[in-house]
This record gives sequence, structure tokens and C-alpha cells, in this order.
Amino acid sequence: MARLFDAIEPEVVSMNMLQQAVESLRPNSDNQVIPKEDKLDYSAVDALRLDFRNILRMENLWLFNNLTKLQMDNNIIERIEGLDTLKKLTWLDLSFNNITQIEGLDALTELTDLSLYNNRITIIENMDSLKKLNVFSIGNNQVDDENSIRYLRRFDNLRTLCLRGNPFASKSESFIFTISHLPQINFLDYKLIEDAQREEATKKFEIPIQQLINQEDQDREKEKKAEDQKNQQQLHKDAFVENMDHNQLFTTMFKDDFEGQKLLLVPGADELMVQFEEKFVTIVQTMFEIGLKEKETRDREIDDFWICVNEAKDENTRRAAAIVDEFKDYRTQLFAKEDLEQQGVSPAVAAEYDEALTTLRNKLMALEIALVDQLEDTIQTFERNLGEMVSNFTESMRGNFGLIRELQAFFNESIISLCVAAVELYMKGELDDEFPEETRDLFADKDTILNACQTSDEIHRTKIDQREDEMFSRISNWLTTMMDNIHEEEEYKRNRKRIIEISRLIDYLRADIEDI
Repeated sequence: MARLFDAIEPEVVSMNMLQQAVESLRPNSDNQVIPKEDKLDYSAVDALRLDFRNILRMENLWLFNNLTKLQMDNNIIERIEGLDTLKKLTWLDLSFNNITQIEGLDALTELTDLSLYNNRITIIENMDSLKKLNVFSIGNNQVDDENSIRYLRRFDNLRTLCLRGNPFASKSESFIFTISHLPQINFLDYKLIEDAQREEATKKFEIPIQQLINQEDQDREKEKKAEDQKNQQQLHKDAFVENMDHNQLFTTMFKDDFEGQKLLLVPGADELMVQFEEKFVTIVQTMFEIGLKEKETRDREIDDFWICVNEAKDENTRRAAAIVDEFKDYRTQLFAKEDLEQQGVSPAVAAEYDEALTTLRNKLMALEIALVDQLEDTIQTFERNLGEMVSNFTESMRGNFGLIRELQAFFNESIISLCVAAVELYMKGELDDEFPEETRDLFADKDTILNACQTSDEIHRTKIDQREDEMFSRISNWLTTMMDNIHEEEEYKRNRKRIIEISRLIDYLRADIEDI
């Protein structure tokens, strides 16, 4: 599949190439989409042609974040890359290139039409995110695998498929295999699939298709369970109580406590351990439930906040639009008195119009200032309320961590008592012969056993402290980050953007009369 122009020096997608491509979109020199003196706005481009340019690598496409159509056929591209920011892309043509693997398409969730015709691809894969795919051309490649055809079953919206020119398509039963395994497609290799053809093909592959359906059902069930588990874990993490719905914290305390594990072998420790774990897990479960309830409360507060903010912005926009519409009516009536074709705008009307523009600007700015004040009050109230919720959560959790520490202290004292009793038995030679030898070494003297108990206690307390610090640090950072983002986006950036919009509107209206 070597290209005729492979001998030409390979190109990358340079800024100069992109500029030329955008410039070519202008209809003509008299009616330009983008005036020569203006800077090119790549984000305004929705379609781009980069075909027949001997491109080897796909680069610098991140500039076109509003692109919906990209044509890069008839190049020498070897790898699909650089498309992560083109989230609005619906049409992509990479036909007649040197691509060997399907990849780099994960971000293109809006893609409906994809052409990879005439490349060097052997397997159809890595397209799971293309849920809206409707047309797929993979003809003239090296696909020779039935699993590649089965892979396409996941695309419910796929209606048109081109496979011709692949080794698989040359097989005697490729047509009936494809239409039986892909019931969603209507056109194969640009031909309409007849109902009779589909029925005959389905009968032939009825048993393997049923087995495939059963397997797909099982896979979907596994995926659903995995997704549910992932969502559940994320919920717990967002509530800052992850891994607190079971005994992980308790288990962690003893995981690296090797001395403590030996101490649990003293007579009576097994019963003490059972009681300790039961009470410990009960407290942690209470903390877990509190965390979930507190998250629900915070979520309601956040939802109410955004409803309030959006309602305020929508009302402000409505009132601003009414003011502008009123000005446009006034402008139409003002210019209706003038003989624009013969005499243009008189100085008196121009002066009145300029004064009206100043009034319009003042009205819009006053409306914006009112919104700024309203949003500032709303955000301050929200920040105060959310801060109180976080404080309540922290205090409640701190109290429960205190109960855990008290429980740990009681457990440590109880273990010390059991060990002291065991030391006395050891000294009298009355310790059970089945008592583990590695534990007997701890009972050489009282100081040794007390040191072991102290070390074990410190390990447990450290684990508790770490979990508490992690929880409080994360929720504090969450609150700070959220409020910083809200202040930045809803106060500073939004206000600056609105002021620029007002200034541009006034400049446009002022330039309008100058043109007249």
C-alpha cells in the first residue's frame, strides 16, 4: 500500500500548515470569514482539510477545540494521535494512510462517521468509547479475524460498514457471517442488506450466535457489577469514609504489629480480641453512616446553591436582553427620521445616538454590578453554610476517633494485665507447654513484655491518627478547592467576561452608525 508520494519529505502538522488550511476556508478576498488584519481564531473553525499533504505525524490539532469535521486522508500517517482535545468531532477521515493500529480515539465520544479505508490495520479494536458511531469504513486493510467482526456488535448505532478489500472479506462465508453477527447494520460494502439474506444467515449461525449472546450477557453483568462497585467506592471516597464500611482500619492496625500479634497468643487474649474488634467495628460503622448522611446534606446544599446562582444569572441575562431590545427599537425609530441614503446621519442625531449608547452602557453595567453583589452575597452564604457542615462533620468524626482511642487504651491495659499474669505463670513454670516458643521469649522479664505492649499500642495509635489526619485534610482541601474555583469562575472570570461583552456591544453599535 505504499503511497506514490512516500518519497517526498514527510511533513508534520505545523502552525504554518494549519494557518494555510484555515486561510483556505475564506470564500474570497472581498468576503472573508476572518479579515486579514485579524488574528486567526482556530477555535471558531468547525471543519478542516489536511489531505494530500504528505503528513507523517498528527500534531497541533489541540487548537481546534470546536472542530466537528477533520479530513486527513491521502497522507503517510502511521499512528492515530493528537485527537484528545477534539471532543466535538463527529466526522473523521484517515483513509489512504499507513496506519497499522486503531488507537487514540478514546476522547471522540461524539464521532458518528469514521473512515480508516486503505491502511494497514489488522485488528478492529480500541473503539469502545465511540458509542454514537454510525458509519465505519475499514475496507482495504489487513483484517482477517472473526473476532474483529464480533467486536463491532457493541456499536448499537452502527448502520453502514465497509469491509471489502480485507482478507476476511475474501472468505466464502464472510458476508453471511457479518450480517448474522451484526444485526444492527443496514448496509455492508455500500449494498443494502435484504431481509431474506439476513434471515438465511441468522439460521446458519443460530447456535454460535446464541452462545455469543449468552457470553455477552454474562460479560455485561460482570461489567455492571464492576461499575456499581466502582461507583460505590467513589461515593464513599467523596464522603471521606472510604474503606470504613468494614474492618479495614482494625485489620491495618495489626498488619505491621508483629509484637502485638505475639501478644495475642497469651491466655485470654483471644476472647479480649473478639470483644475489641466488635466494639471497634461498631464505632467505625457509625462513622461510615454519619459520613454518608453528611455528604447527602452537603450535596443538597451544593445543588441549591447552583440553582440559586443559575436563576440569578438567567434573570440578569433576560433583563439585559430586554434592555438591548428596547435600545434596538429606539435606534430603528431614530434612524427612520433620517435620509440615510442621501444625507447620512445628521450631527444632532449622531449626538443623541451617542448619548443613548452611553445610557445603554450604564444600564447594562448597573445590571452587572447588581448581579455581582447578588452573587457575592449568595457565595458568602454558601461558603458559610458549607463551612459549618464541614465543621460539624469534623467534630462528629473527632469525637468518634476519640472513642476509638479510648477503646484502644482499654485494650492495651487489658493486654498488659493478661501478659503480667502470663509472666507470673511463666516464672512459676505453670505456663502451658503448648505456648508458642516465639511468644515465650517475650516473657523473660516484666520490662520486656511491657515494652512489647507499649510498641504495639504506639503502632495502633499511629494508624488511628493517620486515618484521622487523612480524613480531615482531605475534606478541608475539598472545601478550599471548591470555594477557590467558585470565586474564580463565578466572580472574577464571569465578571470580566461580561464587561468585555458589554464593551464589545457598545463598540459594535457605535461602529454601526459610523459605517452609515
